[in-house]
Amino acid sequence: MNKILIGIVLLYSAMLPAEAFAQESTTLPKQTSPSNSPVESIEATTLGNTRNVHRLGQLYFAGQIPESDIPKLKENSFGRVITLRTPGEIDWDEKAAVESKGIEYIEIPFGKPDTLTDEVFDSVRKTLADDDQRTLFHCGSANRVGGVWLTYRVLDQGVDLETATKEAQKIGLRTPFIQLKAYDYIQRKIAARKAAEEKSSVRPGINKSFLAEDLDVDAFVKRFEMESREVYEARERILSACKISPGDTVGDIGAGTGLFTRIFANAVGETGWVYAVDIAPRFLEHINREGQKVGQKNVTCVLGGQDSINIPPNTCDLIFVCDTYHHFEYPASTLKSIHSALKPQGRLVLIDFDRIEGQSREWILNHLRAGKSVFRAEIEAAGFTLVEEKQIAGFKENYFLIFKKK
Repeated sequence: MNKILIGIVLLYSAMLPAEAFAQESTTLPKQTSPSNSPVESIEATTLGNTRNVHRLGQLYFAGQIPESDIPKLKENSFGRVITLRTPGEIDWDEKAAVESKGIEYIEIPFGKPDTLTDEVFDSVRKTLADDDQRTLFHCGSANRVGGVWLTYRVLDQGVDLETATKEAQKIGLRTPFIQLKAYDYIQRKIAARKAAEEKSSVRPGINKSFLAEDLDVDAFVKRFEMESREVYEARERILSACKISPGDTVGDIGAGTGLFTRIFANAVGETGWVYAVDIAPRFLEHINREGQKVGQKNVTCVLGGQDSINIPPNTCDLIFVCDTYHHFEYPASTLKSIHSALKPQGRLVLIDFDRIEGQSREWILNHLRAGKSVFRAEIEAAGFTLVEEKQIAGFKENYFLIFKKK
């Protein structure tokens, strides 16, 4: 969001009294993202002499209801009234008049710009979530109503921002600072949701055994580096499909016993580099020892985190994730770090087990949380484009996908 624009609008609006901004008719900023979504849910209606009435299901939006129309609320089975007006904006006791009819009365007042706080938006959203009764939601002209309802429509009802904005304008929203504050609130709430999702484990404890101090590395060498393992038997074909050139920088994520780390180190040559990333310190110690035995000096071992590969930004030409993605406990944040670590147009190679209900063996069905289509969608959502699916001779349970950083 344009912070300068927000600042100008808020500074201008702050100089207006509540009744002035309620009548302000400044043209709102145009939407920047085109949309063909129609505005079709909000209907204009009438309620006695009440100004500017619209409805959406059980929720009615309006300007100020006159005292003479209060009995009509009871006649039309309204269960509550929500007002955004501040004390002193009207010269009669609306609360008493409404409650005298046995109707619930809720006040969420705001006036000048500095009184439109997160607490106001929060209260409106919480109140509107209870939609099991007919409700009148009003302010002076429905300007404020449209603005704060916009946040509920987007965040709680899942309507896209442009459609919701058009609906809010139809209801009565017309003041720039209200719209901009609503946008800012929505943006921050969506960012907070995304951050929470990134911190949410998709498979708690899946990597616990790798973090053990007594990790038996030799046992994993025998398990990982044996001809009966598809990726081991196809290691040279995998290297060829990766199209690594001398001088490249490669990130081997979930390097394990270092099988592909050693292969990549030879492929990139003395002018290239390999980052061997793993969350298991014992694996990294093993990779270091094995590299020293064969004189490989172009490998850096990196202790990865559960949510980050810990490689500096714009470092790698290719990142290789083999039979490891299903071990990503926090895939969204881990993919974010992979995206950052790749150079522009850098490539991500994914090899994993093809989990197919009714076809895959029981170990794969139980061990993997999802199949190829889900993993692909997660990676594409993280800023990657699928370039190619390679067919690797000898692969029966694994697949090979190449993505490019957008």
